[in-house]
Formats: sequence, C-alpha cells, structure tokens
Amino acid sequence: MHDLDEFAGVADQQDRSATFELIRNLTSPNTGALERDRIADALGELGDPRAVLPLTRIGYDRDQPDEIRQTALSVLERSSMHRDSAVLRAWWNSGDDLVRAYVLRQATRDESDLVESVACDPHHLLHRHALEGIVAGFEEPHWQQYKIVGLNHPDPAIRSTAADVLYWDEPVAAEPALQRASADVDTDVACSAIETLRYYPSRSTLRLLHEISQGDDASAASARDVVADMLGEFENEQARIRHWLAPVAALLGTPDSDAVSSLVPPGSPGSPLPKQSVPKAAEVLAAYSDLDGQWAPKLAALGSYDWSGVPAADRPGLATFLSSHPDPKVRQLCCQVLSSWHQTDSLLALARDLDPGVRGSAVYSLRFVPPSVEIATFTWDLVVSGRVAGTRGAEALAACAAHTRPGELEDRLIMLARTDLREKIRLEAVSLLGDRIKPLLPLLSEPPLLTWAVHIQLLSACRSTDVLPRTAAALRNVDNLHLAATLADLAD
Repeated sequence: MHDLDEFAGVADQQDRSATFELIRNLTSPNTGALERDRIADALGELGDPRAVLPLTRIGYDRDQPDEIRQTALSVLERSSMHRDSAVLRAWWNSGDDLVRAYVLRQATRDESDLVESVACDPHHLLHRHALEGIVAGFEEPHWQQYKIVGLNHPDPAIRSTAADVLYWDEPVAAEPALQRASADVDTDVACSAIETLRYYPSRSTLRLLHEISQGDDASAASARDVVADMLGEFENEQARIRHWLAPVAALLGTPDSDAVSSLVPPGSPGSPLPKQSVPKAAEVLAAYSDLDGQWAPKLAALGSYDWSGVPAADRPGLATFLSSHPDPKVRQLCCQVLSSWHQTDSLLALARDLDPGVRGSAVYSLRFVPPSVEIATFTWDLVVSGRVAGTRGAEALAACAAHTRPGELEDRLIMLARTDLREKIRLEAVSLLGDRIKPLLPLLSEPPLLTWAVHIQLLSACRSTDVLPRTAAALRNVDNLHLAATLADLAD
C-alpha cells in the first residue's frame, strides 16, 4: 500500500519517473479501490505519452476486471491522450461495450456518424455516453435536440447527464426543459439543471431559481448559489434597462458602483513580469528529449522562455524538434513559438496532427504568419468540410480571413452567416464583415439558431454604423438580459 500523499507529489510535479510503477500497481491484485483511484488521478496529471500504449492494452484486455479496464480508459480520457480516428473505429467495431462507451465519449466530428447512431436512440444501452460525447464541438440544432430530449428520459442518470452537457452551448431551445428539470424528483437531476441554468440570463429563470432557493434541500442550496451570481449580473444593468428589469426589480439590490477591484492588473506598476531567459538550442534538445523526470517545470518553461532571442540559425532545427515531439502538450504549446518564427510549414503539419488540441492550437496560430494562399485554401477547406465547429471553427475562419485579400471573402462570409448551422462560424463571419452587414439584417427577424449571440453581434454592428433596423423593435420582447442591454445601447 502506498502513502496516498506521495501520489499528490508525483502529480504536482508531473514526475514521470513514476509512470510505469503506477501502471503496474494499477493492475496489481493487491491494489485497493481507493489506491487505484489515486493512481488514476496521478497518471491523468502526468499526461505521459509513454503511458498511452500500456493503458490502451489494459483498457482493451477483456481478461482484466472491468473496474481496472474502466480506470485505464478514464486515465486516457482525463489526460487527453486521444487515439486517432482509425483506432476509435476499430474499437467501435470490436463489439466491446466498455471500449465502445470510451469511443463515444472521445468522439470528434470525424466520428460523428458513430456517436449520432447512439445519440438519436434513447433506448440504446450506451445513450448516456453518446450525450457525454457531444458536450462540445457539436453545436448544430439537431445535436442540441438530442440533449434536450434526454432531459425527459426515464433514467435519472441520463436526465442528469443531459442537463450537464447542455451547459456548454447554452441553446435557447433548452431553457423551458431545463426549468422543468430544476424541479425533478431526482435531486441530482434538479441540481444539474439548476447549475446549467446559471448561463440563462432571463427574468423567468431568475424568478424560478429564486423560488427554489427558498427551500432547505440540496436543490435550494444550489439555487441560492446560482441566484447570487445571476443577481450580480442583473444589477449591473439596472441603470441601462430599468424598465425591462421591472418584473424582477423586487429581487435586485442597489449595485455598488464604487466597488473597485483590489487586484493589480498584470503588467501594471507593482506587478513586474519576471525576466525571461533565452533558451539555448542544445539545452532544449537535451531537456525535452528526456521523457522521464519532472515535467511540470519543463512545460511551464515553454511558455516563459524568450523565444524571440533564439538565433535564426537555430530556429529550423528547434522547430522540427518541437513540432514532432511525442508529447502533444509540447506540440500544442510550441505553436505560438512557431508562429512568431514564421515557421509556416511546421504549423501546417501540426494543423493536421492526430491530437485535436494540437490541431486547434496550430490553426489559431496560422493567422499570425505572413500571408499565404496555401493557408487560405487549407483553412477554408477546413471550414466547409464540416470537420470543425465551435471555437475551432471560428478560429479556422479567422485564419482564412487573415490570409485572404480584403473583399475576396465577403460573399462567402455572407453565405456562411446566412446559412451555416454552426453558430460560432456564423458569429465569426458577422464579426469579420464589420460594417458590411446590411445583407444580414433580415436575420434579426429570425429565431436564434442556438443562442442570441448572432443577433447581439449584428445589433452591435448596427450601432457602430448608425443603422437602426426596423426589426429591432420586435426583439424587445425577448427575455434575455444580454440582448436587452444591447438593444438599449442601440437606442442610445
């Protein structure tokens, strides 16, 4: 039996010299459930790429007890040690429900056909895992509908999961169902719904949660915490939209306009930034070639070095080394460095990496290198392929715009804003159009695809161009704090 404190020390410093001993102990018959959980936590924090293969073998080994297999798979999930699509599909075809559940939870848009086949079937034994898999990166309306339907599932575990996964995209269509779920007979379901309603700044939700908060059970405690946060947000808008706030005025106090943060902002006098050191190529190669030992300081150093001071002659070799490093955290963190060095080829290679986090970091960093037709083509193809959504989709479109001559993308941006089913793509398209949003004003009379964000972005653009759309008046009846505040700004 290990001292449980030693696991904390291993995790804090990401001491990878313990990796293989931890894996051996994970499968030992002498390891109890509590110790196994602590081992799993430590391995998850280590994020050691050398652990992927042995953990995969354990997870796929049907001769191992299910609890050990599940633990190994959970480490792979928590440490974001992603397997490529071909492996995930092979696992799916294995017929092993333990690994098929893992596939559903790890699915990206490349495996959307697999996850949708389960997400659309409330009776499937793995339905809950499919809902967990679409928590982010699946923002189109039909994906949201699978989550919303889950709130009415007879199994409270699935209802609770549905309430949890709706927090990320905050679809307007889910608010009524979440409000009903906040009174669920199952406490876990009710508390999950209340926590997700934190992100629905409407008067009806505020009133409902205030009523729930008057009780003395776990749901009331959750509601009190959420209401406290929501009230602060509502009170900050009293001066601008007092009339709109009238239905909840009795719940609001007087905002403290004299409150000043005591925190010193980064970079201001009194909080000098530490002096950065210029890394030497030989030292970087030696330190990061060794996958053993303490990795927390190594990863922290990647973000604190003065990479701009590295001699030009050393940069290509370092770029090749960092961009092909076996640790996806290194590959992800080095993208900003590669961008500052204008290492376009390395970034384009990383934009096709097997790890989703690395791909996202690379695509984001591509916008800051010198203009390139190849990047413009690659990022546009990425957007229209449907392989990206959410923040990564928006970043791909922003990178495309950065490498396309002014005006050349306008018609395509208008098309995306009008017809695309991914909200973040539409939102980025509106943002990139700037003051050229007149063709999009009819969108203001349409219901929101996901949230009110596109309407708010369009109204903000109208304000900056002194345009007052006729359709804006109808939006004043919408029960959304942020939209109401934007309309007040437009009227001013």
